[in-house]
Amino acid sequence: MNHLNLRSLESETWRANQRDGLFDLFFAVLFLGIALSQVADGVWHSEGATLGILVGVQSGGAAGLWWARRRITQPRLGVVRFAAERVRRIRTTRIALAVCVAATLALVLLTALGGRPGNPFAAPVSRVTVSAVAAGLVLIPLALIALFMEFPRILAHGVLFAAAEFGGTWLEGTSLHFPRAITFGVAAFCSAVIGATLLIRFLRTARIRTASGEPGSPDHA
Repeated sequence: MNHLNLRSLESETWRANQRDGLFDLFFAVLFLGIALSQVADGVWHSEGATLGILVGVQSGGAAGLWWARRRITQPRLGVVRFAAERVRRIRTTRIALAVCVAATLALVLLTALGGRPGNPFAAPVSRVTVSAVAAGLVLIPLALIALFMEFPRILAHGVLFAAAEFGGTWLEGTSLHFPRAITFGVAAFCSAVIGATLLIRFLRTARIRTASGEPGSPDHA
């Protein structure tokens, strides 16, 4: 019985640790990086600028997530130590996310190269096929992570990525400039709204707990 109670408490602590919205804001930064890289590719037609902006923004997002977790979440929830199984899952998730980001970087770069006349990467591959591969490389791992980590909200961001990817491909046949930047910009906005809403709610709840002196507030950490 005590073992079950401890597992339940550990699961509840894990869920509370994900209610700060920071991971959702991290996805917003990832999508924003893709959008900005597409603008750079359309303006400068430089693979170096495209990749540099993408890597720079996404690396900044990862650093910002690390900083915010320690400056915003940790002071309000205290130092949380999860069970060994949970720690292994977190490590596996980080590796999977790194693979997703690397795959995204590669696909963005290959897409940019493929649009150059006379480029060896400019193979006659359907843009829909490229989008399907890109969506699968991101959406499937994120779905598994959502199930594996008991964090279903991650799947919503995977769906946003797939929608932005296919939406950008569809809009390429229109007169819009930077269609993929538009779709990924919309995805970034949606993720940012989700993250900001959760963060505001998290800060408000933490402030109420602190004022009332409830367990779990900094006064009781």
